[in-house]
Amino acid sequence: MSGGVGLPAPKALLKGFSVDDVDKVVKSSESAVMARGRCRLQQTAAAARVAVDPKPGLPEGARIASANAHGASFWTQTARLDVVLSDGSEIAYFLKYESAKLLHSFSPNGLPKPVAFGTYASDPDSHFYLCAFIDMALRIPDPAKFCAMLAETHQNSIGHSPEGKYGFHVSTYQGNMPQNNGWTDTWEEYYVRGLKDFIKQEQAVQGQSDELEELLVPFFEKVVPRLLRPLEWGETKIKPCLLHGDIWYGNIAERTGTDEPIMFDPAAFWAHNEYELGSFRVPRYRLGRQWLKEYHKHFPVSEPQADVDDRNLIYSMAITDIRHLVENYPDGLKQYKGERPNRA
Repeated sequence: MSGGVGLPAPKALLKGFSVDDVDKVVKSSESAVMARGRCRLQQTAAAARVAVDPKPGLPEGARIASANAHGASFWTQTARLDVVLSDGSEIAYFLKYESAKLLHSFSPNGLPKPVAFGTYASDPDSHFYLCAFIDMALRIPDPAKFCAMLAETHQNSIGHSPEGKYGFHVSTYQGNMPQNNGWTDTWEEYYVRGLKDFIKQEQAVQGQSDELEELLVPFFEKVVPRLLRPLEWGETKIKPCLLHGDIWYGNIAERTGTDEPIMFDPAAFWAHNEYELGSFRVPRYRLGRQWLKEYHKHFPVSEPQADVDDRNLIYSMAITDIRHLVENYPDGLKQYKGERPNRA
C-alpha cells in the first residue's frame, strides 16, 4: 500500500536487532511516543519477525529479499515482503485468511489474493496472514465504482452458501471482537444471536446501561421480528450472500495508478446483503447515503421495500436508533400489513 500512513522502514533499521529486541523497544516506548511513532515501531517489529522466521506458504524455492514495515492497521502489525522466486523474478506480499480466500473467489479483482496464514516460529502467540501485495492509495474510492463492485460480489455469491444457511465455517473477527458464526436456518436467528453476543462483549468492557437494557426487550421481541421475518416470506425470500463484513473507510481504498476500488481486512459471513450497508449511514465511517443509492442501482432493495430505511437502521445500530424503532413498532408483527404464511 502507499499513502501518508506507515512509511516503509529502512532495512538497516532491522540489522542487529532480534525479534525480542524490537518488541522491547515497542513496549518500552508505548508511553513516550505519539500514535504515529508507536505504529511505526510496531510495524518494525512485524518486519523483524518476518525477517527472522521462515515463511510457509511461499512458492517452492523462493527466498525473502527484504521485509519492511508498511501500511497501517488499528488491530495488528503490517509489513511488506519482497520475495525472489526460483526463476529470478520478484513478487511482493502483504502481511485473515479464510474470509479473504472465499471472498476473493467471488471478487478476484476486489481484494488482494490470500496466500497463507500461520504462526511465527519464534513466538507461538503471534500469528500472520499473507496476501498478494497491492499498491494502494489510502483514500475513499469513488462510490459508484465501489458500490458496483460490492453489489457484484454479493450477487456472485448467491446460491453458494452451504445448504442455504447463514453463518460461516469458522469464527471471524471485527477488529478484536469475535463473531459467533455458527450456522442458522434463518437470517433473523443469526442476526439476533450475533447482536446479543456483541452487546455482551461491549458490556464486559463498558459496563451495563439501564436504558439499553430496557430498550432491548421490546427491540428483540417486537422490532426484529417485524423488520426481518417478512424478508423470508413468499416468492421474494432473501438468499444468503457472502459479505465482506466490515466495510468502512479504513478497509477500502483505490489501486494506485488505476483508481479502481479495492477492499481488504474482511470479517466474512453469509447474511442478508443489505446488512453490509449498515455502515453507510454511520457518520464516523465517512461514507453516506449516496453510497446506498449507488449500491441499489445494481442490487435491488429487498421486499418489503417500504421497510428498507428501518432495516438499514437496525443494521447500523445506535442507542438512539433502537429507541426510535421501539417507539415505531410497539406492536411488532401485528403492524405488518403484507401477506404472510399461514403459520406466521
